Amino acid sequence: MNLHNLLYNNFSTEVPERGSLLVSDPMMEDACFRRSVVMILDRDSSKGHLGLVLNKPTRLKFEDLMPGWKPGAEIPIYFGGPVDLERLFLLHTLGDMIPGATQVSPGIFVGGDVEQILQYMEDGGDAEGRLRFFLGYSGWSYGQLEGEISRHSWAVGRPGNSRELLTGSENDYWRREVKRLGESYRSWLVVPQDPMSN
Repeated sequence: MNLHNLLYNNFSTEVPERGSLLVSDPMMEDACFRRSVVMILDRDSSKGHLGLVLNKPTRLKFEDLMPGWKPGAEIPIYFGGPVDLERLFLLHTLGDMIPGATQVSPGIFVGGDVEQILQYMEDGGDAEGRLRFFLGYSGWSYGQLEGEISRHSWAVGRPGNSRELLTGSENDYWRREVKRLGESYRSWLVVPQDPMSN
């Protein structure tokens, strides 16, 4: 049996737009993107793509970035990608509650007024399913991501429920999004997370 044909049967090569999800190939070896799901925040036809890895928590909590600020004690920080690891991003479902936020896809927003975000947290607003912080981002130069997609490194999908998008992590998150891609990607789910365990 041809493994390539099994894993990439009916594989889509659509170009991801703003709000698209990238789901990594189960055989991807890159440590930053292995079993990852990335949301595309921006696509510039001459500059390339910018996105955030959604499912890779770090060991940091928001309080580590603002020492002594107790509302951030249990809010995890996620790895957004290997570029500019000093830069903090926020995805959320709070919409008009946060002035200056930009809608990326239906129900999902990026950024906004920092004071209003901090106030939401101080008021005891839920983080799980409502907001997620990321350090760093993922970037592809012009044509780079299209090349990776043509080599079957990524499948392109669309987000489902906006709150679900900001819930869960790691391999369970990746498997959930693979299932949402449909029957053409079902074979991805039988590839072991650790190839040495097969």
